[in-house]
Amino acid sequence: MPHPGTKMKQSIIITGSAGGLGQAIVRALLDTFPDKLIVATDVSPAVFSLFKEHDGLIPLQMDVSNEQSTHAVRRQLEEKGFRVWALVNNAGISDFYAVSEKEKEVLDRIFAINTFGPVNMVRAFLPHLMETRGRVVQISSESVRLPGAFQAYSSSKIAMEALSVAMRNELALQRIKLSIIRPGAINTPLLDGLRNMKDSIGESVYQKYLLAFAEKAPKQIGKLCEPERVAAVVVKALSQQNPRFYYKVNNNWKLRLAELLPHRWRDYFMRKMLAKSAECRVPSAK
Repeated sequence: MPHPGTKMKQSIIITGSAGGLGQAIVRALLDTFPDKLIVATDVSPAVFSLFKEHDGLIPLQMDVSNEQSTHAVRRQLEEKGFRVWALVNNAGISDFYAVSEKEKEVLDRIFAINTFGPVNMVRAFLPHLMETRGRVVQISSESVRLPGAFQAYSSSKIAMEALSVAMRNELALQRIKLSIIRPGAINTPLLDGLRNMKDSIGESVYQKYLLAFAEKAPKQIGKLCEPERVAAVVVKALSQQNPRFYYKVNNNWKLRLAELLPHRWRDYFMRKMLAKSAECRVPSAK
């Protein structure tokens, strides 16, 4: 705790800062919050070369899935006399595979980062957020509207959002505000995994359907937006006196329509698309 009478210095942490969206968020917050220390973190050491020279910013290597790592960052900031005012939980990984046959370790990893990483961050910095009456911004995905075959990513984001709703209500009791941002397709390297999916399928009992998915899915991405557009929404969520619970950016109209369909219809059309592409009969769900 700061000594009575001393002015508390505040900071904002952005996780996943070495990625395309993370870099855009860091730059936007540097421009918008010159009075706060911007802490750019990432599991990759590339964060140091990206942000090595700026008075209002420090780059730190951190693994959001590792409690020792998050607490080490908290100690470093406390030693410098800083308290965290805001968390922007942007760190995430994406991959496409058959969930029903994937190894436990692979599924553990995507949930450890995408789902439990933001929870770990809130838990680690909760004392700071209570002291500063701070804010939390969770970067989700519009894919939560329509989870489907071969998409552990959207499942991990659905779980993250559900936990975030629980935390939002808890944090509100401490006057801390939490917002969820659901971006559509962003022009960053994160989409490369989908575009290059054919190269990494390997052996699978679903191989012909995975190949069909790899061919069809990139064509359904829709319009891309630049990461700066999403970063501007992060600024809004941190700046508005009464931020929204949810912000939506560049959402795909096809997903909005599909979300309205009964689940049985959604599943049928998903199977039909994959079966047609794979030149198979549509399997029955009965």
